[in-house]
Amino acid sequence: MAPFKNLFTTSINISRTLSFPLPRSRTHRSAIALLLLSLFFFSSTSLTNQLPSFLTASSLASSILFAANYISPFSSITSSRTCLVSDSTDNCTLSSVTAMERTRMNPRKEEEIDDVIAGLSSCDIFNGNWVLDDSDPIYQPGSCPFLDDAFNCFNNGRPDLDYLRYRWKPHGCHIPRFDGRQMLRMLRGKRMVFVGDSLNRNMWQSLVCALRESVENKSRIFEIEGPREFKTRGFYSFNFVDHNCSIDFVKSPFLVQEWRSSDRRGNRRERLRLDMIQTPSFNYHDADIIIFNTGHWWTHQKTYKGKNYFQEGRKVYNRLEVNEAYKKALWTWAKWVDSNINGSHTRVFFGGYSASHFR
Repeated sequence: MAPFKNLFTTSINISRTLSFPLPRSRTHRSAIALLLLSLFFFSSTSLTNQLPSFLTASSLASSILFAANYISPFSSITSSRTCLVSDSTDNCTLSSVTAMERTRMNPRKEEEIDDVIAGLSSCDIFNGNWVLDDSDPIYQPGSCPFLDDAFNCFNNGRPDLDYLRYRWKPHGCHIPRFDGRQMLRMLRGKRMVFVGDSLNRNMWQSLVCALRESVENKSRIFEIEGPREFKTRGFYSFNFVDHNCSIDFVKSPFLVQEWRSSDRRGNRRERLRLDMIQTPSFNYHDADIIIFNTGHWWTHQKTYKGKNYFQEGRKVYNRLEVNEAYKKALWTWAKWVDSNINGSHTRVFFGGYSASHFR
């Protein structure tokens, strides 16, 4: 759970705006909803202080680079504290990520949220255990038509359903169950985009399936169709018509540009341009919420062990350590975010390496 703890606190702290496009309470609840979805996803597959209102590219990248050092793919990760990446290691508190503000709502609902805040603000939600839970899953196995066949455990013949009966139980507090109707109300009129590798793709599919279960008329959910290159170029989108919102996925495993060039002999060679953001096939910079992730493709196997693979400008590195290349790529991404995303409209989240949950 420690790696996921770092992923979530990184995502919370790196969310950036010039001014909040949603009421701050809704922004924080969006983050909490993403956390609940993440816990739901992990369990089903294997068993503010005030947020900063402005981050420059350098401060944003510095925060991410701290996380890159802290969450290394080449070493085991353990931590007993919840730390925001911009905090010093001596200043780590969960309250930094669980403070919320109020918006207008019915008193009963506000009281319920107050209770949740009070419980979470004094509890390390990342310190706990997986426990058995006899509650029905958010959606029945095999019932969601939006899952890719490769990820549909039930339809692929998995003989047991025990993996659906686990939930994360922190020591000393209670995490409320995912509420799809509430999240759809929060997303009304909005566009949410996941950009990254298969981890974000799984999160995107899981979220769409969970929200689908909260919609009475499921025929009012449409996969946005288009030319075949939509999918071959790595773009997927679902529209919830009654809520006028869309939830998209853009495939970009490295976030920076994959590049093919020819050597002097005419042989085609794959390289990764650390100084160029991957050119999106479809614009998403003006979405209301963007969740970026990258990390799991930054391995020796997928990067030719760093030999003659990483490029900046005309320079091709004979050898560059993968973790160093990862940092350079995050600098490029951070600068692109600051230059191309309107912080007064869009909320940005970032996730790095995720936890592995195997039994």
